[in-house]
Amino acid sequence: MHVVIFTGGEYTKPEQARIFFESMEKPDFVIAADSGLVAAIDYSDFYSGKIDFSPDVITGDMDSLENADRILKNFLSAKIIKHNPYKDFSDTELALEYAYENCMENHRKDCDEGVRSEQVSSADFFVTLIGGAGGRIDHLLGIFDLFSQKNHPDAWLYNSQILLFAKQGSVFEISNLAQYDYISVARLFGSRAGGKIISDGLEWESDLFRKEGMPSLSNRISDKAFATDKKVSIKVEEGNFILILPVTAKVLLKSL
Repeated sequence: MHVVIFTGGEYTKPEQARIFFESMEKPDFVIAADSGLVAAIDYSDFYSGKIDFSPDVITGDMDSLENADRILKNFLSAKIIKHNPYKDFSDTELALEYAYENCMENHRKDCDEGVRSEQVSSADFFVTLIGGAGGRIDHLLGIFDLFSQKNHPDAWLYNSQILLFAKQGSVFEISNLAQYDYISVARLFGSRAGGKIISDGLEWESDLFRKEGMPSLSNRISDKAFATDKKVSIKVEEGNFILILPVTAKVLLKSL
């Protein structure tokens, strides 16, 4: 099941995300968190008739959504959940909590109101987060920290880049790369060292990755790989990581 969450702040424009959504299953459930509704409307307009991005749930304290009451009247079929702004949780966290508690409950149950698919399982549960860029550094760090939590996004579209949760046992085949597109690998918060990645097709392969801190910064496809199959393979054998790629990359996710 593919759940898409739109959150506030700057967001990857729908035309930039075209390749990502061409290679992904269409959204089964859409959540708009506060002013993320603006992005959801933009995506709905751009992909009209091709992909349905109309929100099933609109949640948040609505403190950053201009003319909230007037706009919300246009979404009569959506479930609207208003939160008290006096809280210590971000609207993004609340949206993720809703996704996990209502769309993946007991591994195989129907999604809550507005469900578009028949069954949900933990094996094929994937959350894409769109937005959250261009604002305060504490908000940025707060969203990145979500990857270290139980209720985490699997992909975060961040302007012209995409961050992918690379869990232990996953294999990524990456293509559609320009010769000097940046590929970086980061550790989760709280994980300064450890883990094991095996790569093929990078300019600086995984045996050269830093043992502490960020394993690889501004890496790229090797000249040899670019001249042949134009693909990069990354296998996560131990630990969990974050892959940072251009949003134009094509990614095939498999398991070891």
